[in-house]
Amino acid sequence: MMASDTSADSPIHASGRSCIIQEADLDRMVTRHEQLACLCDLLEACADSLPIWPKDTQAEQLRLALGAFVEGEREGDASLTKIFRCGLQDPLAAPLIRHVDARHTDDLVHAEDLIAALQAGPVPNGRISAETFGYMLRCFFAAGRQSMVLEEFAVLALGRDHLTVSGESLLLSSLCRRAS
Repeated sequence: MMASDTSADSPIHASGRSCIIQEADLDRMVTRHEQLACLCDLLEACADSLPIWPKDTQAEQLRLALGAFVEGEREGDASLTKIFRCGLQDPLAAPLIRHVDARHTDDLVHAEDLIAALQAGPVPNGRISAETFGYMLRCFFAAGRQSMVLEEFAVLALGRDHLTVSGESLLLSSLCRRAS
C-alpha cells in the first residue's frame, strides 16, 4: 500500500514513507458499495409493493442477498483499513472511523432483522405486519445508502492528500451516482 517516493510533494506516512491510497483498494470499496446500492434498490422495490408480502421465491432471493451482505460485513473490508491508515494523523480520523464502524454495525443488525422477518413471514402466519416490515426495509436501505456516502466522504476527507487523481475521480463519480 505504501510505496517509497522521493518526490517532495508526495504524502508522507508516519513511518516516513509515502502513503498513496491504492486505486485497487478504492475500487473494491466502490464495488462493494455498488452491490449494497443494488440490494437497497431491491429492498426499496419490496417496500413499495407492500402491503403485498413478497412471494416465497422473492423472499428467498431477498434472504440470500441479505445473507451475502451480512457475510461480507462480518468478514470486514481490509481495503478500508488500508485506506484509512493513510489519514490517521488527521484529528478527524478517529471519530470518523468510529462513526463508519458504527454504521456498519447498524447495517449488519438491520440486515439480520430483515432476514428473521422474511423467515417468519407475514401476519397471517402470526409473525409481522406489512407496516412493520416496510419500516424495517426502509431503515435498512436508508441507513445503507447513508453509510456508503459517509464512507466515501470519510475517505475523501482523510485521504485528501493521499489520493491519486484517478482515485479521487473514482470516489467523486461514485458519490455523484449516489446523489442522483
